[in-house]
Order: sequence, then structure tokens, then C-alpha cells
Amino acid sequence: MTAGRRSALVVANDTYDDQRLSRLRAPATDAEQLAGVLRNAEIGGFEVEVSLNEPEHVVRRKVSSFFDDRGPDDLLLLHLSCHGVKDEDGRLYFATPDTEIDHLDATSLPADYVNRQMTKSRSRRIVLFLDCCYSGAFARGMMNRGDERMDIMERFDGRGRIVLTASSAMEYSFEGDQLAGQGKPSVFTSALVEGLATGEADRDRDGFVSVDELYDFAFDRVRTVTPSQTPGKWVFDVQGDFHIARSNRPPEPVDLLADLRGAISSPFANVRLGAVEELAALLDDVDSARAAAARMVLDDLAEHDTE
Repeated sequence: MTAGRRSALVVANDTYDDQRLSRLRAPATDAEQLAGVLRNAEIGGFEVEVSLNEPEHVVRRKVSSFFDDRGPDDLLLLHLSCHGVKDEDGRLYFATPDTEIDHLDATSLPADYVNRQMTKSRSRRIVLFLDCCYSGAFARGMMNRGDERMDIMERFDGRGRIVLTASSAMEYSFEGDQLAGQGKPSVFTSALVEGLATGEADRDRDGFVSVDELYDFAFDRVRTVTPSQTPGKWVFDVQGDFHIARSNRPPEPVDLLADLRGAISSPFANVRLGAVEELAALLDDVDSARAAAARMVLDDLAEHDTE
């Protein structure tokens, strides 16, 4: 993976003083599981800080500090799991426990503020995960001038950043049944954690999980569980792949004899005999794996090639 510091800030809020913002069941569990897999030296290798149910002024300062004093090659990952609310002018805010619906600009984390911190950062490798439950009833009452889109392109545009969202618009980030008992992870973050922890998100089996691969894995998982929920992805002036993690998934076996496969299966006996000669020469190859593969194919030909 590219050199540079790897840092993550996981912000999760699931309790709110304002009764109009319902309690969420997922964020606390999300934060613990995502932080664990990102922090794991064998997988993410990130330096991780978790902010759980902290007031607006604390979260705001942590976000600012997180993006400050960075280098161009540092990989920065910010995860926000909370209520997302748009005001009557269409501005998007991320709710904290002390957020007051009547004073969003003063008591919540504005999306514009997050975008400014990313823009000011010297890092050109920034990933933003938004797993926010958009309060549909509240949002519909405030759609006088704002529409139902999250407007990611307008809110988080900039150089060298990728934004993944649990939902494409003002649809809910479904969390399953009604709140009861222990917390239940959200579908989106659960998919992110699963893809990273198991290595299944490494779809090209190259030993690394890129942001694109992680999104594709999460998209398929979320759509399978909740077809009405559509994760989104926005890419802004990115150079190369952002590798989020190493994969512990075994790589695809390499065909060490790919160049000879056509000759080995040829319908012409003389062509197959030529392949046998090449295979015999490979028995003394300095690459022990190649020599073993040649021996295996020769044994198979000796047993089954009766033509």
C-alpha cells in the first residue's frame, strides 16, 4: 500500500436530547466493529480515534484536528454514523447528542464545515463514509425549498477524495426491527466490516481491498438485504487506487503453465508431444512451484492422454 500515515476518525451518535431525533440502535456497535477492523495491523493498519456520543463542539474540534497537519500521501478515513438532517434551505447537518432541531447551524455538525476541513487538508487521499439515518418525517416537513437529494457532488467536491454513503437520497439507512435490546449494526456498516474482516471485498484477489472494491461489496450486500436502499459513491479527482486494507483472503492460484495450456489440450498429437518436451525441460526449473506444476501435468498426461 502507498506510503504515508493511515488515520481514521469514527464518529458515532445514537442518543439525542431533542426528542424529535429518535434514538438510533446501530452507531455504537458500528463504531466498535469498524474501529476494530481498521485498527487491526493485519487488515487496515490505521491509527483510529473513536468519538461516541460527544457534544457538537467536541466533534467539531476533533474533525478539524483530524484533517490538520497532514501530508499529501496520508490516507484519511472519516466515518459518520448518526442522524442526517436538511434544513428548510436544503443545507445538510450531522446531528450530535446536543443538537437542537430549531438551532441546527449552532448545535450540529454542518456538512459544509466537514467539506471545508477536507479542502484545507494537504492530504489528497481522503475517504468519507456516511452511514446516516435520514429522518424522513422531519425532512419532508422541511422540504419547502430544499429537495430530497443529498447533493454529494455539491457538498463534498474537492481533490483526492471519495465519498461512500449508505443511501443515495433521503431514504432511511435501515437498521432492522424497532429499537429493543442490544444494538444491531446497520446494514451498510455491517457490510463494510464484513468485507474488510473476511477479505471478501478483495474481488480481484490481489491481496488488497480498494475503496471501489469495498463499495461494490457493500452495495451488493445492502441491496440484497434492503432492496429499497441504494448506497452511493462519488469520486473527486482521485489518482490511483485507495487501498483501505490488506486482504486475508487467499489469492487466486496462478496458472504457472498458462503459455502451455493450449498445446496441452490440442487435438493434434504432435502438438501435445511438443508440449511434453517443454514440460520435461521445466522439471529442472529453478522455480520449484513451476517444476512441481510441470510434474503434475506430465503425470496427468501419462495417465489420461491415450490418443
